[in-house]
Amino acid sequence: MLETIRQFIYTYYIHPITHDTGYNPVNTITWALLLVLCLFLALKLLKQLDIEIDKTFIAALAPYIFVGASLRVMEDAELFSPPISYTLITPLIYFLLFFCCIAILTISVKLSRSNKIRNYNYNVPFALVGVIWLFVNLTILLRKEEIILPWVFFAVIGISGIILLVIYTIGVKFGVNFLTEKLNVSVLAAHLLDASSSYIGIDLLGYGGKHVIEGIIVKYTGSAAGMYPLKLGILIPVLYLLDTQFDEKERELKNLVLLALLVIGLAPAVRNTLRMVLGV
Repeated sequence: MLETIRQFIYTYYIHPITHDTGYNPVNTITWALLLVLCLFLALKLLKQLDIEIDKTFIAALAPYIFVGASLRVMEDAELFSPPISYTLITPLIYFLLFFCCIAILTISVKLSRSNKIRNYNYNVPFALVGVIWLFVNLTILLRKEEIILPWVFFAVIGISGIILLVIYTIGVKFGVNFLTEKLNVSVLAAHLLDASSSYIGIDLLGYGGKHVIEGIIVKYTGSAAGMYPLKLGILIPVLYLLDTQFDEKERELKNLVLLALLVIGLAPAVRNTLRMVLGV
């Protein structure tokens, strides 16, 4: 019995991390449940720190999404060795960034409220540390790797931008306000970037997908282009529900959910695009 449990854990949880083989149905469901738990824990922790989850806070947190993605590419480029490299593989990298962000944010809040950083909101030093960290990561990457396919960067942004513009225009023309709200547009943009990077990587450059649903789409359609209707078919109803079912009292929970959606779309989008540009 114990051996069966051990084999189950190694097969579905340990090996996908140590061998970087990606996701399977079991760990996908597990990480999704952990994400929900982490959202509620994050909400309680941020409330304890008396931090408002608003657009300013989300903007200040954005550099850390790029930090995580760049760290992931550094692991792809084998700039780290085990066991350090294991901490930079999903989902461990999310926990690593979560604790780092909480530590940096806590210090920023305490400094700001002790008047040691005069005339600055805690979001300013918090964001600044993230920008500096990102700059260091990109500097190391560009010193170790060469830019091989610069067109990928423009293609990913171009395809995503065209689709997003169409959606935004529809929202404006027909008065569908939730399609033009800034945070919602950011979430849609993040996932369109992810879909575009998957399409270019899998269909044009021969990369393999690591997500379960992504693999199913490619297997049965022969193309990762199916990620576009899949993501929009899920995201648009979710954004509509968030817009209509959450009142002002639940605004922070709504923003936290939007932040989570932004992270799970933008992080792989940046990682995939940067990886392809560098030919890693």
